[in-house]
Amino acid sequence: MEKIKLRTLVSLIFFSAITMPLAAQSNTTKTTTSKINTGTIENNIEANIKTATAIATTNNTNIVTSNNTPSMIDKTIKKPQWLVRSTLTYYDGDNNDLVTAGLGFTPLSTTIITPKVEISAKPNFQERRQAKLNRYIDTKIGEGTLFGFRKQELTPLFDGKIAGTEIFAIQKQDSVGMLLQIPLDFNKNKPCIVAVPASDSDGILNAKDIQIRGLWGLRHNCAVVYNDKGLGNGIYDIERKLGFTVWGEVQSGNILFSPSIKNKEKYIKKYPHRYATKQLHSQLNAEARWGEHVLKSIEFAFYELNSMFSSNDQAIFNKDNTLVLVYGASDGGGAALKAGELDDQNIINGIVAVNPQIQPNLNQASIALKIGNNLQNLESKSIANYSAYGALYIPCAIPAIKAYKDDSYVPYADYFIYSQERCNALKKANLLATGTPKEALEKLHKKGWTPEMDIQLPYFYYTESIGLPYQYISAYGKYSVTENMCNFSVASTQQKPIYNTGKVAPLEEISFEQIWGMANGHLPLWNDRNATVLDLVENEDLNTPRREFYSSSQTKNTVDYGTKGSICVYEKSQEPRVNEGIKQVMASGNLHGIKTFIVHGRNNVKQLPNYTSRAYVALNSLVEGKQSQLRYIEVENASYLDGRAPFDNTLLPIDYYGEDAIEWLWANLTNNATLPVSQVVHTKTRGGKSGYAPQITNNNLKPIAQTPNSNSIIQKADGKLILPN
Repeated sequence: MEKIKLRTLVSLIFFSAITMPLAAQSNTTKTTTSKINTGTIENNIEANIKTATAIATTNNTNIVTSNNTPSMIDKTIKKPQWLVRSTLTYYDGDNNDLVTAGLGFTPLSTTIITPKVEISAKPNFQERRQAKLNRYIDTKIGEGTLFGFRKQELTPLFDGKIAGTEIFAIQKQDSVGMLLQIPLDFNKNKPCIVAVPASDSDGILNAKDIQIRGLWGLRHNCAVVYNDKGLGNGIYDIERKLGFTVWGEVQSGNILFSPSIKNKEKYIKKYPHRYATKQLHSQLNAEARWGEHVLKSIEFAFYELNSMFSSNDQAIFNKDNTLVLVYGASDGGGAALKAGELDDQNIINGIVAVNPQIQPNLNQASIALKIGNNLQNLESKSIANYSAYGALYIPCAIPAIKAYKDDSYVPYADYFIYSQERCNALKKANLLATGTPKEALEKLHKKGWTPEMDIQLPYFYYTESIGLPYQYISAYGKYSVTENMCNFSVASTQQKPIYNTGKVAPLEEISFEQIWGMANGHLPLWNDRNATVLDLVENEDLNTPRREFYSSSQTKNTVDYGTKGSICVYEKSQEPRVNEGIKQVMASGNLHGIKTFIVHGRNNVKQLPNYTSRAYVALNSLVEGKQSQLRYIEVENASYLDGRAPFDNTLLPIDYYGEDAIEWLWANLTNNATLPVSQVVHTKTRGGKSGYAPQITNNNLKPIAQTPNSNSIIQKADGKLILPN
């Protein structure tokens, strides 16, 4: 085994020095040795890392369009025309690695690490990469013991660091970032690829994607390929005319996103310290092509693997001899399903979608949900619409929320001291009749939020705020940065948590160069639980522009959480311009018989089950009928959160069930194990007081059962989804 590893290592080093530049030149019409359009890795990367910069075309004007599915892979290795390859880096699994950026599992799970940065205002590539992969792993929620890293498999000589090669690349159209990780122990005899579309709006170095979903693939000796779905950390500094490359280098050109702004100086003068972000302001509606981005990332993986391991110009890996899985969460879960719908060439063998953000097309379908004796038709609602509705009523409803069982604490409820002001403003706008928190909470319950979800609402609103619906509405409506939809704009805000009131302020505590390592592509961008770095701000606040949580829109110096802006955002979610964008992202429900698991938390307040997974599963049963290979796993006491404090006593980590599902797929596809049926997984919360819950065990996390009890089985057929009471 050691000889095989050594031989592979030698070939990788040889490949990084010679083969990659040669392969990059094949099938190209124009090459250059200058920096490619996303920059190059700095020269001060550790001496033990072997790097090679591939040659690529830099002419972004010659955009090559393609069909929704990758071209058929023939016996000759061909570089896709849309591919811009950038850098190759080898990590030895000691000083640096694919999963923890050299930190290791034990330090990440023991204490909160503050990595050393030589020049704080200008971190180099490895410092930025380490910042992205540095997150505290709370083993009390089961990560590191029951899923993700396996402490029982670690030793003093192996702390979860995996050796292998990383290759960065870009899909030219939409500048989609991709990252391929090939472990040193990649199994050439039983090749497999795991495609991981980025969670939420993040880029290709999302820590949970790499340390949970990607780690699973690497542990199974698979190559893992990530893509940012055309979003990534595309943040642009309007005043300085600077943005980020795919791996976080700050440049003025060849970046992920650069908006066209007329009368820029005039705009800057009126709106100083403002920024643009790719999802909000690119006017591309990238979500319409999420599935295509995933399929292209798989094509990229095939090309690189064949280039690396073939002894000649003939491809040795193809869809017929390589196992291909797609494993995504939240927006990445939606992208995984969209890839399955576009895969008419049978490339994908299996899909796991965890809490997918998906919009089923119900325009020509009538579907229903039955729970016990309660039968209801499921409506078609976009996250743009229902999250905007939630942002309108949640701040008012919070005083009516009751604590969980014997714990008197409702997390973050004490932050909302102006809830009645929001209620009064909604009553004034004829959006409430009595203007009470109880009335607002009842409206939320009728819209899809259940009483079991109530306790999450204060935290959900505080951390997501108006930014959640705004990002989708702006993308679907293809709003430009200068339109300032609903008089909101993206600005740097006070970065100091003490006496913070969310005012627009220049970046001082945090430099723009540091933002990439902190950001996940979503607003707000936090510096502390009480301070944002970047956020949407109300331009017409009656005092001064500030984030909506501190905003006064009715009476000066009386905070109402920016009611005027929230009403506008909800109204925008229903306008024809936005509805046209929603039509472009709707899902057909046809997975072409691909073996698929959808795993969803029953208490998910962000991706409401009725409008996402439940509706999708019911539609799939109507579209595919008995040919469907879709399994639906709904997990009690799980949400989009992972069960950390302050919800350690009330919620469980959904990622445990994503990993459980893909293990079932693996067993089926490699050993013909019988797949479980659709089911509700009955779990048990950890209990106790918030912040003091006991260690999670198998008594809390019940695994997916191959043959569940009859009172757990979910039935689905002909557009009807039946959940056990």
